[in-house]
Amino acid sequence: MNNTLNYRNMPPNWGYIFLLLLWMSGFQISLIFLKKLNTPFIKIGSGDATNILLLEKAAKTGKPLIVSTGMCSMEDVDLIYKTIYRQHKNFALLHCVSSYPTKPCDANLGNIARFQSKYPVCIGYSGHEMGYNLTLAAVALGAKIVERHITPDKTWKGNDHSCSLNIVEFKSMVSAIREIEEGMGMEKRLLTCEEACWKKLGKSIVVLRTIEKNSIIMKEDLGIKVSSPKGLDPKLIKSIIGRTTSRTIEADNPITEDELVQ
Repeated sequence: MNNTLNYRNMPPNWGYIFLLLLWMSGFQISLIFLKKLNTPFIKIGSGDATNILLLEKAAKTGKPLIVSTGMCSMEDVDLIYKTIYRQHKNFALLHCVSSYPTKPCDANLGNIARFQSKYPVCIGYSGHEMGYNLTLAAVALGAKIVERHITPDKTWKGNDHSCSLNIVEFKSMVSAIREIEEGMGMEKRLLTCEEACWKKLGKSIVVLRTIEKNSIIMKEDLGIKVSSPKGLDPKLIKSIIGRTTSRTIEADNPITEDELVQ
C-alpha cells in the first residue's frame, strides 16, 4: 500500500480521521493499517460484531475496542463480550439499531440499562435516528460513548446521509450532552441555589392563636404557612404536639425550638 507512508506523515488528528473512515470496513488489512497508524482505539462496526476471528485479532492488539451491536441478539452480545473479555477488559459495547433512519419505536433504549446491569464494561449508544433526541435520551440513561454519523449533505445517496447530522447539528448535540452530563448529580438536600426560593416559599409551623407561656400545645393550635422569620419545618409538626411553651407565642407567629421547653 504505497499511500501508507503519506498517511504516517500526517498529523495525529488526521490519523484519527482516517480511523473513522476505516473502522467500518472490517477487513483484516484495515486492522493492520490501524495498528500502523497507532490509533488510540479500534472500532468494530455492527456488520462485523459477530465476526469472531476479527474480534479476537482486534482484542489481541491490546488496544481499547468499541463494538456496535446492531442486528445482534442478546446471545450475540454475550458472545462478543466473552470473546473480547478473554483478551482484555478495556472495551465498550454500543447499543445500536441498524436501521436508517431508526424509528423511535425501534430504538429500544432500555437496552442501555440492560447492558449496564449485565456487562461490567463501558456502555454507549450508536444512533441512526433523525435528529438527536434519542441520543440525548441515551446519554440520560447512562450511555458513556455516543456515535453519530456526520454528513456535509443530507441529500447524498447512501443509507445514512438522510439521518446523519450536519456540523451545526452535531455541535448542538454535543452542547446538549454536556448540559445533560452536568445535570446528572445525585445530591438531594437544600442546595445553595434553592435558598432564595426557600426563603420566599418555604413554609413553617405557626400558631393559630396566642398561646401563653407554660401551655400544652394542641393539634388545633397549629397551622402551616409561609412566615418571616422562619420557624420549625412542617415535617416536625407531630413531634411538637403535646410539648410545653417556654414563653408566650403571639397568634400567627412561627414556632422555634427556643419557644419550647426542652
